[in-house]
Amino acid sequence: MTFDRRTSKGGNPMGKRHIVAASLLALATAAAPGTAWAQARTLSQPSMPLAQALQRIAAEWGAPLNIDPDAVKGMTAKPVVNASSEREAVAQATRGLPVAVQVADDGLISILNDVIVVARPNEAETSVLVRGPTSSSRLGQSLRDQPRNTQVISAKLLEKQQAVNLTEALANAGGVVVNTATVQGGVSFSVRGFDSNGAVNGLPSASSSSFAAGTTLPLANIERIEVLKGPDAILLGGDNLGGTINIVTKKPNAEERLYVTGETGSFGLVRGVLDANRALTEDHRLSARVIASAATADRNFGGYRGNEDYLFAPSIRYKNSVTDVIFSATLGNQLFGVVPYTVMNTATKMPFDVAFNRPLIGGKDQGVQIQTTQFNAEVSQKVTDWLSVVVRGQHQIVDFSLKQYSPFAVLNPQGQILVSTGGARQRANTDVLDSFARVSFSTGAITHKIVGGMTIVDSDVDKVFANDGRMLPYNIFNPTGTLPPLARNFNSSSVQDSKLYGYYGQYLIGLGPIHLMAAVRNNRRELSSKVTGRPASFTKNNATTPSYGAVVDITDKLSVFGSLAYGFQPTTALDRFGARLPDIRTRNAETGVKWDLFDKRVLLNASWFSIRQSNLLDRDPAAAQFQIALPGQLGQGIDINVTGNPLRGLTVTAAFTRTNYSYLQPTRSLGNTVNGQPRDVYNLYAAYERKVADDVKLRIGAGVSGRSSSAIDRLNVYRIPGSAQALLNGSASIGAFDVTIGVRNLFDAKAYNPTRAINYIPLVEPRTWRLTVGYRFF
Repeated sequence: MTFDRRTSKGGNPMGKRHIVAASLLALATAAAPGTAWAQARTLSQPSMPLAQALQRIAAEWGAPLNIDPDAVKGMTAKPVVNASSEREAVAQATRGLPVAVQVADDGLISILNDVIVVARPNEAETSVLVRGPTSSSRLGQSLRDQPRNTQVISAKLLEKQQAVNLTEALANAGGVVVNTATVQGGVSFSVRGFDSNGAVNGLPSASSSSFAAGTTLPLANIERIEVLKGPDAILLGGDNLGGTINIVTKKPNAEERLYVTGETGSFGLVRGVLDANRALTEDHRLSARVIASAATADRNFGGYRGNEDYLFAPSIRYKNSVTDVIFSATLGNQLFGVVPYTVMNTATKMPFDVAFNRPLIGGKDQGVQIQTTQFNAEVSQKVTDWLSVVVRGQHQIVDFSLKQYSPFAVLNPQGQILVSTGGARQRANTDVLDSFARVSFSTGAITHKIVGGMTIVDSDVDKVFANDGRMLPYNIFNPTGTLPPLARNFNSSSVQDSKLYGYYGQYLIGLGPIHLMAAVRNNRRELSSKVTGRPASFTKNNATTPSYGAVVDITDKLSVFGSLAYGFQPTTALDRFGARLPDIRTRNAETGVKWDLFDKRVLLNASWFSIRQSNLLDRDPAAAQFQIALPGQLGQGIDINVTGNPLRGLTVTAAFTRTNYSYLQPTRSLGNTVNGQPRDVYNLYAAYERKVADDVKLRIGAGVSGRSSSAIDRLNVYRIPGSAQALLNGSASIGAFDVTIGVRNLFDAKAYNPTRAINYIPLVEPRTWRLTVGYRFF
């Protein structure tokens, strides 16, 4: 019989550790038969090595114990006080320790290495500092041990900041520039100067499949955001030359939780979130979670339709010491008003000063809608002490529709622009399967980890364009006549079918403080496309990309690392002569330090990097419908981020990236300025929390995020000035209630986001406020 002590129904597993609690032994003692001699004796003994303590208990009562040496090795027993039986003494000595205590029918007590493991809340939901393995690390390495500068933005940090969308969340990411200069909605971004696609739970998302919309997952279901630097960071294959963003969704755990929040704020914002979680079985191995959110607003700050966001995300999980199985679904419907924007005055080389509270062109009801249906499954199985197998699968359908007047070109300095009335509808259907095996063993003093696996991605993207759209001139200051209606007929289509087969291997070897890693991936991609009125095309490519890394522990708190990684982005475009343009390759070198500060409560990552691109694609000046290959770009810089709790109650997170960009071979048409990329990107946030009475905590937080100026065009004729926005919020936790009020863009600074087109310069949101109230039912 195995005794398993847990808290009463609704409570947490004891001590939040992996245990089979033996304390029920003490409760069983009174009812257990025993000799009068045993009942007349009591035993007390201090804390000592567990093996020694158990031997003394056996000698005291003269009854043998069946002890697994591996189970008790290196453990220290708890003190025993006035134990009146062998069972009670064993229960006291092992309480809280990760061992299993079994009592046979004949009364023989066994202490075994049989730990019952139940799912816990991930550290990203309870702490700003995240140290555990990333979901993209097939080797199972912690952030501290990876040979790259990786940053994690935790759900706990986003909660403190009252962030409600990915743009606000990624303001914490070093080296990341969010692209809001798009009429297509979602969030797209660049990492270290290179456009990047998103991933969900370590697998490609629809935005990785030539899909118009960027990553759109609501924050309510995000456990953490992993900012992975370097082209091999996510092991996705093509694209992601400078790095990527991996979004990890929340998982069920054994804690019982029901938390409801309501929020209101500027522009009629109303938002509600429900997070319900509990174990479904008495042994806490099976658990389930449901997250639901709904948000709406009267309008956005530009006077367009208010953003709406609806989410339903159920999940179920089974976990023990060797098996972890998770099934989850994400059903979302998001509507975005047009990102408010202005255009460039080509005479003054400054953006036109436009009103923030009304649409620039047309009426209020303009924007995009993105509907997401996603199913995920992940199975992790420890087969033996040295072999683990992981299988992940994802099915995702994303529907996208665009309805708005889109600025196409600036015609003159008097505010005359060319406007498109067209629209688009798209559907992406993506299936992903990723599986790998991990082997761990030692030969003498040398440790080894070997990973081998494969990824299959099958993606179909159907695009339907309006065939009754038109272009027309429009003056944003003196509109005349009536705007024609937006397009209604959608007949022109483009169908793209992409299949990716990736085979990868990794080898990590360690000898004392030295850890060396080598990895290689072979990607085979097949791409077919058909556009109405054009002949079908089919392309295949095959590339192998190696990477290398090293981590050397100088002390137990300081390590240095270096890496060399190669990236590959296949191209399918043809030049005007019918020849396929060359593929794009990169080489990323990085070296830096990882330093644990303040008794390991703070982690500092600092690195220098150099990323070189072989070539880039540009519009052919002789035939605008075609592209040509030009020399690539070079980015070199420093990347620093700090996260943790340096003092009790104080939380700090900061990041700074400075990158110097240049083209390998400047040309008259290309220029020598990498556009849309600020040299400096930075952020700092600090919060202080203090307990002022029983069940009462107060917290105040403040932060700033910003970037330097950036060029709009490669010739550096037009520029966007730098900007900085401040955040201030305060909260109180009183019993089960949490109340937070905050202000963003505290000083109401008028600013613009980076862009690569003078006809679409996105505005930064003015000062806004939010009030959030949460209640923990249990």
